[in-house]
Amino acid sequence: MLVRKNVRFRMALPVLLVAILFVPFVMNFLGHAIFGQKHFPPLIMMKLPADSSVISLPREIRQYKPFEIRLRLNSRDLAQRINDITKKALPGTELQGIRSEVFPEMYAGITGDAFAIDPPEPRMQLSSSQNETDWSWIITPEKTGRYKLSLQMYLQTTETTHEHPLVADLAEIQIFVQKNPESWLRTYGIWYAILVLLMAGWWWKSRLARKQKAAEEQ
Repeated sequence: MLVRKNVRFRMALPVLLVAILFVPFVMNFLGHAIFGQKHFPPLIMMKLPADSSVISLPREIRQYKPFEIRLRLNSRDLAQRINDITKKALPGTELQGIRSEVFPEMYAGITGDAFAIDPPEPRMQLSSSQNETDWSWIITPEKTGRYKLSLQMYLQTTETTHEHPLVADLAEIQIFVQKNPESWLRTYGIWYAILVLLMAGWWWKSRLARKQKAAEEQ
């Protein structure tokens, strides 16, 4: 009887050690994987003379969840502000290298790593009845963490052609992409389920083997 108890203890000890060491690690890993870090709302830094309110986007952004960025801008007013600054700028201090007159006809585009951007190419302007242009993009974050998006204007000036516009940064958008629990579970949940099933199968097989061995000894 004492030998049987020693055998059971030796077989149970590795399982207990694995449970003590593995379970807290898994819980901690799952907590970070699902909920991630604390996020902060997107930060918009304007680089051309326009108010940040012309850009609208959600306050919370999650991995693999598409969101919309909208730009509603009066291109005529922006061109006039740029031209006023250019006229007063000293040589070598021009705003993003703009030295000649800017026309109201503009394209807009967004660039950024770790994102799928639709449409990816610059978009032409479609003016509304209020002399404003409304652009929009669908952005899908592909990774979590801190990233930036650059919103660029493709300007037509007296020194450029339609095929080769002047590219100027309108704004830099700093965002934090949170982990998406539903997406994470779809991607990795099946592997944890398989691991749990394998461990349960191993435990059940070991239990049956111990019962069979005990029956044979009796």
